[in-house]
This record gives sequence, structure tokens and C-alpha cells, in this order.
Amino acid sequence: MNLTKRLMYVIVIVFGFLFLSSFQKERIKDRSNYYGVWANQNCEMVQTKKYTLIFSREADKIKVILRRNIIKHDTIFSEFVLGYVFDNEEKSYKKIKHIKNTSVLLDSLLSLKDNKLELRLDSNEQLLDMVEKIDICPPYDMLSAKKGIIGKCLQTWQLGTVEHKLDVDDFWIEIGTNKHLYIFLSNQNQLYCRAARIRSNEKGSVFSQNIRLMFNTNNNETTIFMDKDNYTITKADININDSLFKPNVCSFEKGGIYWSFVSYKADTIRLNGCGDIYTFTKPLLSDKKRVEWFKYKNY
Repeated sequence: MNLTKRLMYVIVIVFGFLFLSSFQKERIKDRSNYYGVWANQNCEMVQTKKYTLIFSREADKIKVILRRNIIKHDTIFSEFVLGYVFDNEEKSYKKIKHIKNTSVLLDSLLSLKDNKLELRLDSNEQLLDMVEKIDICPPYDMLSAKKGIIGKCLQTWQLGTVEHKLDVDDFWIEIGTNKHLYIFLSNQNQLYCRAARIRSNEKGSVFSQNIRLMFNTNNNETTIFMDKDNYTITKADININDSLFKPNVCSFEKGGIYWSFVSYKADTIRLNGCGDIYTFTKPLLSDKKRVEWFKYKNY
């Protein structure tokens, strides 16, 4: 093989490699513009790098679906984890045992169009507006509690995705953004799926649920609730009235539930919750259950 042919051979190989590399980069696109809280009147979704949690209402039924993102080679798949259908008329629920296309390409489930997110679930399509952006970041050392930053610590310490339990028969994850709190809990005694807003300051936190789906055999609670105009309430701010904080009781007010400040140490803050004292703990860098970390943003 003469020198010219050898050079041509090398050039072809190099360009082929570059082409394949660029193709792979195109396949794994930056999905950061998907990450956040999205909503419309009858639907709400929180999308992180790892999870998609969806609440969708149709007539008297509310469907909750949790999906997990899986990266295989150069492709991102969305994999069904758990789901339930709550019937408000019958005050019952059913577990989704079979779902069409358990694992699908993420792009076939979600797409952005004119700053709106199109969500496709079977034959049901939802067009959602972004309510809050989530910025995912590496783990970082969070602030320790002290006077003057109690509210900032309460806000920061809730940020991220925490995998408490991952067995399908005993499942519990929480997703906390700067303005919202989500929970998906499913076990033998309790089924609890919730979306809520939260704001905090030196006096404590104000917690307001816009979606509460609860079946609890421990206290016989049966609640199936989603605000009539879910989008309006989800994007609304919470105006804290400091005079409504009552350290000795759980205060139910029109704007939300007031969890009042009780005490603090460097790594814990205690609030008077509902029927108990809630203890909030500073996350550690070594926390293996906190699988996603989010950036702090001022309200």
C-alpha cells in the first residue's frame, strides 16, 4: 500500500470515528431543559434526571405514574416503576399491574414545543407549562443551622431526590424542589401520593397540598383530592403571615398548614407539625439514599 493510499485509509477511519462520536452525542441530548415542575389544570409532573412522577386527572379518576430513566449505551429509556388509579366516586384505588410499553424511549414520552412540554401517556396527551425549573448539580456541603438562616436551611435541606425504599411492595421516594415537595409511598399499610407547595422562613414552614391521595389503614384515612384548577394553585406563591405561626400547635390556615419553629442544633431543626414534632436533618455528602442534588434558589 503506497503512502497516498495509507493516508486516505487513515483519513477515512478518523472521519468515521468522528461521525460515530457525533452521532452518539446527538443521541444522548442534554435533557436539562426538561427538568422541573410542569402543570396544567388537570395534570402535574415533576421531571428530574432520574425520575418522572405524573399526576393526571380524568373525570372522577386520578392516575399516578412513576417512571425511572435508564441510560443504555447512547439512548435514554423511560421505564415504568409503579402506578395507581384513584377513583374519587367509589373512594377506591387500583394498582396498575400491566402497562403498554413498559420501557420506551424518553423522547417518545416527552417533547418540548414552543416552551411547553407535551406528555404522551397511551392515548392521553397533555400539554404542560413549566412552573419551576430544577437545576441538578453534584453533591455539596449544605449550610448548618443558626439564627438568621433557619428558613434558608429548611429550604435547602429538602432539595433533591431521596430513595428511602425501592422494593415494589415497600416503596418510598421523595422529591424536593425549592418550592415543591413530592412523595410516592406504597406499602402494605399505606398508599400516599402527594404534590405540595412549601415556603420557609425563620418562624418555620408553610405547607400547602394541591394533590393528596391517601389510603392509610393505620388511621383509616381515605383522601382523594386534587385542586380544581391545579395549574393556578401549583404556580401560585405562598404569602407567609408570621402571626399565624403557633409554636405549641399545628396551625391549619387558609393559605396552608403552619409548621412552627421549636428549636435547632447545627444539623437539625425541629418544627411543630401535625400531631408530632417534625425533625429536619441536614443532608450529608455521604448520604447514599440522596441520589439527586438540586441547586438552591431564592424564592
